[in-house]
Formats: sequence, C-alpha cells, structure tokens
Amino acid sequence: MTVQPSTSRTIITAALTIVVVLGGLLGARLLVRWWSAETPGPPPIAAVSQPGEGDVSELEVPCWSCPSAKQWPVRFQTDLDLLAPLGDGAGNAAEWFSDFEKKLGPRADEATAMMDRRVEDEGDFGMILATDDELLLEAEPWIDQAIMRFYPEIFPMEGVETRITNLLVPLTFARSWAARGVAMEDPHQGLEDCRRAIRLGRLLRQDDVIIINDLVGLACIHLGTRGVYRIAQRTGDLELALLASVVLGELAPQRFMTMEKISAFDLAPYLRPDSSGKYSLAMPDTYLDAAIETGKKLTERRFFGELILTSNVILNLGTSEQKERARELLERLAIKEDPIIADFAQWALVNPPTEEELAESYPHPKLR
Repeated sequence: MTVQPSTSRTIITAALTIVVVLGGLLGARLLVRWWSAETPGPPPIAAVSQPGEGDVSELEVPCWSCPSAKQWPVRFQTDLDLLAPLGDGAGNAAEWFSDFEKKLGPRADEATAMMDRRVEDEGDFGMILATDDELLLEAEPWIDQAIMRFYPEIFPMEGVETRITNLLVPLTFARSWAARGVAMEDPHQGLEDCRRAIRLGRLLRQDDVIIINDLVGLACIHLGTRGVYRIAQRTGDLELALLASVVLGELAPQRFMTMEKISAFDLAPYLRPDSSGKYSLAMPDTYLDAAIETGKKLTERRFFGELILTSNVILNLGTSEQKERARELLERLAIKEDPIIADFAQWALVNPPTEEELAESYPHPKLR
C-alpha cells in the first residue's frame, strides 16, 4: 500500500537516497490517524538480548538470483537475530512514533524543529542529530519494545485517505545512531547504537501494510548494518564482518523485487487525461491478465494494496469485460481472512477514484 501524495514526496525522496529510486511506482496514494488526546507515557521497561552465536562456517549467502528465489518472500533470508535481536518490551513503539505525523500529529512541530537541528555527518550517513539530542535519547527505550503496529491499532485503514507517520523521523534516528556508533571509541557501545538502528528497521517492517514504511525500515537496517561492518573491520572481528556483509548483500535484491512486484500493477502507461483533466484508461487485456496472475502469487500484505488500487481504477475506467474481471478480483479479496486486505478491497468496490486522486497518483505533463 502507498502514501498520500501531499505527504509522501519528501518522505520518499529522503528514504530512497538510501533505498532506491522507484520512480512514480511507489506513487502517493495510501494511508491515517485517529488521534486520541493522550500522548503515550514512558515505554515499559525492556531488555535486549545479545546476538545469538552462530557457526560462521554454516552461514549461507542467499542466492537471490537463483530461480527458487522467485518464490521467496521479500524478507531477509539471514536470521537478523544473529546481528540485532529485538527487545522484549511489552509496549507498542508505534504509539510514540505516530505522534510525529505531519500536520496532525501532536508532536509534529517537534519533528520539524528536529529536522532543523540536523547537521551533515562527516562520514557518509547523511543528515544526523547531535549525539545527545533530546529527541534521539527519548526514542531509545521505544526501540527496545518488541512490536511496532500502526494498523489498525493506531491508524485506521481508510482507503486512499489512510495516513502514515513522518518517516523522516525514524530515518533520521537510524542515521544518527549508525553515525554515533561508528564514531565511538568503545566498539561495544558503538555496536549497540548500530544494532539499535537495525532494530528500528525491523520494527518498521512488522506491519507489512505500507510499502514506503517497509522501504524505510529496510533503509534503517542498511544504515545500522553498514555501521556494524565498519566497526567489525576496525576491530578485526572477521566473523561479524562476514555476517554483516551477507546481510548487506540481501538489501539490493529486496529493493529490486519490491520494484518488480509493484511494476506489475502500474497503470501509468495506460492512463491519460483529456484537455479538461478527465482521465481515461486504454489498457490491453494482456496487461490485466498479467496483473491477475501476479496477484495470485502474492503472499505479503503490502503488495495487495497496489493490486487493490489498480483494480479500483480498472473497475471504474476499464472496458466492460475488464470492469467485470476487476470486480471479481476485488470481491475475492474482500472475503480474505486478513481483515486489512478484506477491508481495503471492500472500500475499493464502492469508492471510485476522483479525478483529483488520479491526477495525484498518475501525474501527466498535460496537467503540470
């Protein structure tokens, strides 16, 4: 699933300086917050285990280019507990991070002020915070929680109106922790900071609802693991360096497979506005055939959002036969056991896209 155009442009630009430029495919369509008047208090006390000890001689380098990888979920094949286990806190880290949602979040102004405090890292981690920044320190115990669930616990699902938190906040934290960790003289303390960035990325990927959340989570894991690798190099810990390099090697394939999957549902080549801005769809049936076949193989929730949004457009702008097939697909998804997918498909069946939404999701030179 994707993000509102008004909020996603800066988020996607920042995230994909580390992740990858996915062009317009990530779009800017999805996402939502139902605000309570309460700001979460301190998180529950938590502990973080040390990474498990594995036999490096048994470490495998996942073959993402092998034919069998086509059946893999877009997830790390290497056990990240070997690198950075999650904490055991009973709180939901999303409660704290959701407060920074742009404009509507009760702490949105603090997030803006934080961005103004950033400085350029002397290394290559980008814009970071001072090592003792108040917000950075406040975030640390939240990263020790075992879960981060935004949907539907914090943000209700409301179709294209669903919102996301300000993803530049966790991305900035991950950059700052990785940079701070690499700069520390004590390698053990430095590794703790880098692992904190990795844990943040793992938490962001838990929901499996919003594609950009997942990509920013992947970016956080990249930052932290790169920091671990540098410290391992410096200290001569060859086993840890090997583990980090294997994890780093899994990043690009996951980004590529994400792009490949959402490309299968991109209608941009077939949607055109007329002089008044009204959109029409001229799509070959073979494209719909391919999209439906790709949809049958999906196992991860976040990719269903792209399929549903595409089907929503076809249901309203396709040919009679295409409309019927799109309706059949949405009706099947509307009764899936996963309530998030089912609710979103039910929404798509009764909410045609507006011209404004189409223009935002599929911008065209004629309208610029």
